[in-house]
Amino acid sequence: MPCPPGPSVAITRRKPIVTEAEFQSQIIEVARLYGWKVAHFRPAQIRPGRWATPIQGDAGFPDLVLAHQERGVIFAELKKEKGRLSIGQVAWVRTLLAAGADAYVWFPSDLPNIINRLSRSTT
Repeated sequence: MPCPPGPSVAITRRKPIVTEAEFQSQIIEVARLYGWKVAHFRPAQIRPGRWATPIQGDAGFPDLVLAHQERGVIFAELKKEKGRLSIGQVAWVRTLLAAGADAYVWFPSDLPNIINRLSRSTT
């Protein structure tokens, strides 16, 4: 005897959660594929449980600086999908934009647009 029908169950597929480090690796891989030079300043553990990026200057400098002879210079702050900018990060991005720089805040969902930007000329 067949089983009686039970309650219906909707199955939804979730997008995998991408960490900021994984996202950064994706961006660096794409950038290098298109011939960009990449700079990233890594944090260092200064004491147990305390990490800092050893730079001198204002806090919040973007995660990546990308440079290409034909495609320009990009400053990119990377965030996981629901990440938020710090006050220092907002200040840097605003200052860079006001100075005429190509500055972005990128999220994993922006990947198609990021690939487009990295593959095209600035002109």
